[in-house]
Amino acid sequence: MMKPMQTILVVSLLIGRLTGAGEAARFRWDLMPNDAGVALVNQASGLPVWRAGCDPQQPQPYIYPLATLGGVELTANSPADHVWHHSLWFAWKYINGVNYWETDPQTGKSEGSTLIKSTKIQCGDDFSARVELAIEYAPPGKPPVLRESRVLAFGAPRADGSYVIDWDATFTVGETGIILDRTPPQGASGGYAGLSLRFPKGIKGWNFLTSEGAASAATGNGQPACWADFSGPTRTGPVAGITVFDHPANPRHPTRWYLNAEHPYFSPALIYREPMTLKSGATMRLRYRVLVHEGLGEIPKLDAEFNNFVKPP
Repeated sequence: MMKPMQTILVVSLLIGRLTGAGEAARFRWDLMPNDAGVALVNQASGLPVWRAGCDPQQPQPYIYPLATLGGVELTANSPADHVWHHSLWFAWKYINGVNYWETDPQTGKSEGSTLIKSTKIQCGDDFSARVELAIEYAPPGKPPVLRESRVLAFGAPRADGSYVIDWDATFTVGETGIILDRTPPQGASGGYAGLSLRFPKGIKGWNFLTSEGAASAATGNGQPACWADFSGPTRTGPVAGITVFDHPANPRHPTRWYLNAEHPYFSPALIYREPMTLKSGATMRLRYRVLVHEGLGEIPKLDAEFNNFVKPP
């Protein structure tokens, strides 16, 4: 069996070579033991801004918390109603009929295994970071049917209080073809799979906004859009939100969105309308940008962010 690659850490805690001493004093890195992940921590509050969990013992790798630069949490991890929801995470629903989404309440594991095979982490002096993961998807007792190479590029904190995570994943199919499937959409349920965000239950005053102007889950669910935002007042007062942008090179762009205000939860759901069939040896690349921002989502600002995301380097 392939052993996890030794994590490579490039860490600068208090040296602000790129950002200045003031910025360096504002944040620090928190490195988890046994290559289990890394967090950016606000020095003043002592609270994480984000934490990338890469523990092979977890059902999937995920990012929790996902918070403002001041450390105000915006997402929920493993809530009682859906314990398999992990803040910001990626999971397929069904691969060849095997469930990689829900977990067994007795074992805490899914029917299909999502296995972290290696991890590489690099942390920058400007408090940007890069996390690389090699992941395998395997049915019970069988070789993997799908492999994923995932790169998470955490942007440096911005002057306007925002930051981005660029999510870049390349999937390679094994020796047999696969069908990526979901529960068919019916009303406000079904259609979800892939990159997902879960928020705390009971938050008030939050609403969805999409690039097409949809201003609620009712008007935006199942509809195609280049991006979707969910924002409102946090429990401690400040208004903030999270936007996900779908790259134009992604299959089925602009993606359809699964928007659910009850949980609350949202996802760029590329198999919302129909399953996706991939042949043996095929590759598929998915790219998204996740923006954590202060204030309510506004179409002109988010359109500008989308244009910045998709422009060639």
